[in-house]
This record gives sequence, structure tokens and C-alpha cells, in this order.
Amino acid sequence: MNTMTAIRTRRSPNEFLDGALRREDLQTIAEAGNYAPIFGRLHFTVIDSRALIDTISAVSQEMMKHSGNEFAEKMANTPGYSAVRNAQAFVVISAPVGNDEMGFAMANASCAAENMCLAATELGIGSRFMMGPVMSLAQEPIKSGVNLPEGYQALVMVALGNVADEMKERTRSQDNIDYASAE
Repeated sequence: MNTMTAIRTRRSPNEFLDGALRREDLQTIAEAGNYAPIFGRLHFTVIDSRALIDTISAVSQEMMKHSGNEFAEKMANTPGYSAVRNAQAFVVISAPVGNDEMGFAMANASCAAENMCLAATELGIGSRFMMGPVMSLAQEPIKSGVNLPEGYQALVMVALGNVADEMKERTRSQDNIDYASAE
């Protein structure tokens, strides 16, 4: 699959199917994140423990119920809702805590996440960029289980899993692209 095909094919599934992902595929996806065009340092934590993922989901959903955000509260109270969409694995992207007035850490994490989403697509694995469940990583027993490096803060997560629908290229209107050419 070439890069543009992967870009046009990638989607954020609403739910993943059961079934473990291969460790080799998780390594490939994390490696893709590590090759992102970044300025600074990032750390990648791969989570494929079903028990830890279920705890992240439960804690995230409970936090959503009491968030004060009407949309999040409605979603969290919907029967059958899963805050992690039944993901089979996550890659947590974290960066050093500190002065980051320009937002480089989040930009770096987002670039890494996009690389991972595209690598997952090429491997036929669904992916979803997530920020909501990140808040649960600061809660015990999750915090100990994730074991982020000292001085690092989780910024985003990439949820990974098998998907029911065949991944197909899509088309999107290009009417929001302009060119400012020097002539």
C-alpha cells in the first residue's frame, strides 16, 4: 500500500473486534511513531494487557460521567458504551513535563500518532487517535501499570484493534485547498 492509499483508507472505527494483535505488528506500529518528524523527545508505551485496558476503560468512563461535559456524560451513560471502543492495544505517547509554551510536545505526539495510524492501516489494523482516556492514566492502579518514565506526561493514545469493515479508500472534497503561487 502506498502512502496516499493508506491516508485515504485510514478511519477511526467506533468499535474494535475481539482478538489479540500480533506483537510484531505492535512493534512495527510503535516504530513508525518513533520515526515521526519531531523536535524533542517522546516515549512510547505499548499496552496489550486486557486487564489493564479494561481498567482504563472503566476509569475513563466513570470520569466521563462526572466530567461536567454534557456530551461526555451522555456517551458514558449510554448502555454498552466503551470509553476505549474495545481496543485490543494502545500506544501511549508521552513527553517530558516542562515549559512547552509553543506546544511542541503535543505537535510531536500528534505527528507520531499519525505515523502509527498509517502504519496500522497498512497492516490492516484499525486505529483511533484518542485523548479522552489519557486522563485515566494518572489514576491508580493504572498509573503504576503503565509505568511512564519519570518526568514524562501522557499526551495522546493510539487505540488499535481488528475491525469488522473492510478498509477501503474514500474520496473527500478538495474545495478547501487553495494555492498562493508567486507569479
